[in-house]
Amino acid sequence: MAVFAKKTMPLRSWGKLQDQMGLLQVTMGAPHDLMMLSTTSEDNKTDTIYIALPDATLLSYFEGFEQIRQSDLPNDMTTLVYRADGFAERFPDIERKRRKRK
Repeated sequence: MAVFAKKTMPLRSWGKLQDQMGLLQVTMGAPHDLMMLSTTSEDNKTDTIYIALPDATLLSYFEGFEQIRQSDLPNDMTTLVYRADGFAERFPDIERKRRKRK
C-alpha cells in the first residue's frame, strides 16, 4: 500500500526531487504506487509537493516530507511523475483530484 507525504517549498525548486523520483521509477521498475504531484499557492510563491512511495522505509530518503493520508490529497493537483497505464483504475480518487489539461 502506498505511503503519501507532502512538503511545501519555493516555487520550482523541486527539480532535484523530480530527478530523484524519476530515478526511483527506473530502478524499481515503475511501480504504480510511486508518484509525484503538486499544487501551487495562491500567491504563486510556493508549491506543495505530494509524493507516494510503495514502501514506508523509502520516506527516510525524502528530507522534510511529512506523512499524510491519501484522503488528505487536495483537488487540482498537477501530475509530475507517475505511471499512466492503469492509473485511473488503481487510484480513482487521485484521478478525480488531478488537474485536467485544457
